[in-house]
Amino acid sequence: MSEPDCLVALANAVRGKNAADRGVARLIGMPALPGHFGEFVAAQIFDIELHPSASHPGSDGVFRTGELEGKRVGIKYTTKHDRLLNMKKVGGPDYYLVLTGPKGKAESSRRKALPWVIESVFLFEAEYLLRKLTVRIGTATSVKNKFWNEAEIYPGNGSTPFTLTPHQRDRLTLFSAAMVG
Repeated sequence: MSEPDCLVALANAVRGKNAADRGVARLIGMPALPGHFGEFVAAQIFDIELHPSASHPGSDGVFRTGELEGKRVGIKYTTKHDRLLNMKKVGGPDYYLVLTGPKGKAESSRRKALPWVIESVFLFEAEYLLRKLTVRIGTATSVKNKFWNEAEIYPGNGSTPFTLTPHQRDRLTLFSAAMVG
């Protein structure tokens, strides 16, 4: 495709994306960004009351009901499961709820779309994970597969005592690659 044709095609694609983003923003009440999408979906499915400000220190919200009622939660969403987690050493949440797209390979993402899908969900007890990790804690903390496997609550069950209800499973399935990919 020639440069002018490519730019016209790109402008048309961006126009469609912007229209879709406006629709997403209307539904979630926040800008159409992956992190906001993840927070909204998690809040709806896991009955989490999000803090009024997206820049609330330490957590994104609080579980309203169930066995985790009153616990602070940091919600993370990534379009691919790359085994990295943004964490706080001090003043963080009680739990990290991580929604991810498919497992990522160590390869270039050039010319690849990163669709907003949910293939896996993990629930980490923050204090436990902080005690077990031997790496630098902060942005893009590398977490070993062992801990991801233990924390998986969707689609399978790790060794976490938290169990999804059939309704929660059905809601998460709405965002699988087979449904929206």
